[in-house]
Amino acid sequence: MIDKMGPVSGLLSSAVTDAIKSPSLTSKPQGLDQTSFADAIAKALESASLSADKAADLGKRLQMDDPTASVEETVIAMNTSSLQFTAVVQARNKILQAYNDIMNMPV
Repeated sequence: MIDKMGPVSGLLSSAVTDAIKSPSLTSKPQGLDQTSFADAIAKALESASLSADKAADLGKRLQMDDPTASVEETVIAMNTSSLQFTAVVQARNKILQAYNDIMNMPV
């Protein structure tokens, strides 16, 4: 199962070296994606939904003894779905908390 996941440390080290080689943060950004906050939330919700659908499909295929569905792949998909859902809920809670803090500020 670990062999299928690949080296995580290699991904991290390559991401760090790419960040170091990138232009300085003080330079003007060029061609940044100007997405709104609502678009970012919509993408996160869509990603979590697709992940949950994939996990449910893999679980159903595994229960039906489909030879193409492995236990490892199913467990990884279910854990990924659970983590994405938890992250979306935590982000929602933080946004609501910030909204309530702003609304309760004395004017």
